[in-house]
Amino acid sequence: MSGRLQVVDTQGDPLSGAMMVVGFPTHGLVGSVAASYLVHTLDMRPVAYMVGEDFPPTVVMEEGVVSAPVRFYASKIVCGPDRTCDQLVVAISDIQPPANLLNELGRTLLDWAEGKGLQLVVAIEGQPIENEAKIDARVVAMANRAAAPLLDRYSFTAASGVVTGFAGGLLLPAISRSIPVLCLIAQAHKDYPDARAAAKVIETINPLVPLLVLNTRPLREKARQIEAEVRASLAQQQKSIASLRPIETDGGGEMYR
Repeated sequence: MSGRLQVVDTQGDPLSGAMMVVGFPTHGLVGSVAASYLVHTLDMRPVAYMVGEDFPPTVVMEEGVVSAPVRFYASKIVCGPDRTCDQLVVAISDIQPPANLLNELGRTLLDWAEGKGLQLVVAIEGQPIENEAKIDARVVAMANRAAAPLLDRYSFTAASGVVTGFAGGLLLPAISRSIPVLCLIAQAHKDYPDARAAAKVIETINPLVPLLVLNTRPLREKARQIEAEVRASLAQQQKSIASLRPIETDGGGEMYR
């Protein structure tokens, strides 16, 4: 088990054989918007949450009830390769984990997935572009060796190059593991939430969740709504953290950054 991060299970339901989608707030909030869309669309139930001493002091409130910013949800739905999964799990975060925690975060997610007997992990990531795309975002895929056959099988566009950040932190510990780990990366605007990119990723995942039949227009409208909610949540988080920063009041000092 990781030293600073751990997953706390809140339900005793078995998740063996399930497929997990992971969405964290990175470039364009692609992962957050896509994961939120799945949670809302499938009316998923909470099954676990993650805690860590080095996470920002943040909780999520809904009607006065607090929950952890990194949460796991599940729903009964046929999914996965050959429709061999009968449950979909979604891991979602309302905080941006510090860069120094990304490797441990990846290990903790995979440790939990393996411990639960999950059969596939699909992570969603954004690749920054300077300007808003006028057409659908390009989505590329990368995988560890265990998931590599899925690239051809589902006609995912294979990526080449160096990957850092959240995707790198998840794929690095996945290299030596037997659990298949697939990462889908969509081009997204670097400065603000990109609903178009999130919608395109959801459509790309669709072959692995065949019963989630999606009409593009309602999906994109729903994605924009969730995008606004995620943006407000992150803005509140940044405001709260900024208020905790110490300020030097003597001499010619400036605010710590």
